Amino acid sequence: MKRRPNIVYLMTDQQKASACSVYGNRTVPSAFQEKMATRGVAFADAYAASSICTPSRTSVFTGVHPLVHQVTCHQNRAPYNLPQLSELLQDAGYYTAVIGHYEQQRNLSRGWHEQLSFQQPGPLNRSFWRKYRSGRQEYAWSSGAIDDPPEAGNSALIATRAIQMLDDALLSSEPFFLHVAIDDPHPPYFVPPPYDTLVDPANVELPELPPDAERPAWQNLVQEQGRTDLASEEDVRLLIAVYYGMIAYANDQMRRIYDALKERDLLENTWIIIGSDHGDYTGEKRMFAKTESLYECLLHVPLIIAPPEGSETLPQRNTVVPGLVNTIDLFPTILGLAGVPVPRYAQGCDLIRWLQEGAHEPLHDCLFAQVGDYHGHLGTTYPTGMPEAGRHPGLLQGARTLEYAYVQDPDYGDEAYDLRTDPTEIKNLLADSGAEVATVVAKLRERISEFEQECLQLRDELGVVPGHRGFRKGWE
Repeated sequence: MKRRPNIVYLMTDQQKASACSVYGNRTVPSAFQEKMATRGVAFADAYAASSICTPSRTSVFTGVHPLVHQVTCHQNRAPYNLPQLSELLQDAGYYTAVIGHYEQQRNLSRGWHEQLSFQQPGPLNRSFWRKYRSGRQEYAWSSGAIDDPPEAGNSALIATRAIQMLDDALLSSEPFFLHVAIDDPHPPYFVPPPYDTLVDPANVELPELPPDAERPAWQNLVQEQGRTDLASEEDVRLLIAVYYGMIAYANDQMRRIYDALKERDLLENTWIIIGSDHGDYTGEKRMFAKTESLYECLLHVPLIIAPPEGSETLPQRNTVVPGLVNTIDLFPTILGLAGVPVPRYAQGCDLIRWLQEGAHEPLHDCLFAQVGDYHGHLGTTYPTGMPEAGRHPGLLQGARTLEYAYVQDPDYGDEAYDLRTDPTEIKNLLADSGAEVATVVAKLRERISEFEQECLQLRDELGVVPGHRGFRKGWE
């Protein structure tokens, strides 16, 4: 009888696809991600369902979009009556374990035999606070070194404890699902030496910046709140270099977990998935960290899947696969690998099945994302959070094809971009009244309207009970 495979899901936090050597940025030392892409496949056009942590992670673990699970901002909690990926795997006989930044406090904590959040008292929490206190609350762009050796940094401690979890999983004699949620390269932009100087700031490419007159008004407030005017070109170069160093640090820790799998003779029956929850500005649009927005740099993420060594399950190897895919696709993909029935309501697609069928037809012709609808009381939460002006009271909805991106923003006005000529989304097409632009925007607006109705109908059919909204002044 064939053994069911183990699955290891390694997630960095806030790594955009353009900060990954797999996709052509040779300045980023991300050798382990490259190695896994060589062993398997990397998806060129993978996008998150939301641009901030909690909504994005909730979509991965429930298989539905934010409009369905109703987690559209950080202060929402995952719904109580939608089964989570870990629960479905546990019910199917998998040993499940998770460690790191996985939103335990926001109800993504069910279905784990063993779990350890970085927010629980202990070494992980202490190392997190050492990193947090390295940043400056009045600046969005502070960066540098943590006063810790590499082995004592948060990501290294996560890897060390994850390897211990591997041994616990082996004692169960069951197949295992291990989710390792690494904090890097999440701000504040600080990392243990020598990773803070691994990349020469002189080799960093600075982002193209939009003219002041063409930016939405809220971005001016973001810059005021982050004191962006005080950041010199040298400061921005250093920050990007440190951000890349944080990615290198995370890569080295993921490699330690891989080596532990190899030492335990587990690679022949273990799938490895590498992704990120969302991206980061790192200077794009004169902003840093993230906001409740739906831009390319915040949604486009790395996604790599490597099959067990010697497996013929995945026909493609050492390939960067083009075509739109969504991080929500991981829900049916992981269940498919485990041989677990996928709930009928799941909005994603099985990526492995698509690849096995040749990936001749596009998996998605359009992707959707949602964020915002924040009505709480948080202000600016640097150095690890976001600016007050980046929290949107209205719900932003986006539709994205390989050619165009369109965002409905009820607070500050809609935006549309031609991704073929303007991949960093500088020129808002809505300033152009041409007929071709109007036609494109009308079609994407219609797609958003149709998808919104689909999500609301699915929410009603499932009877989704929203998690606690968290909007209690002084209790967020």
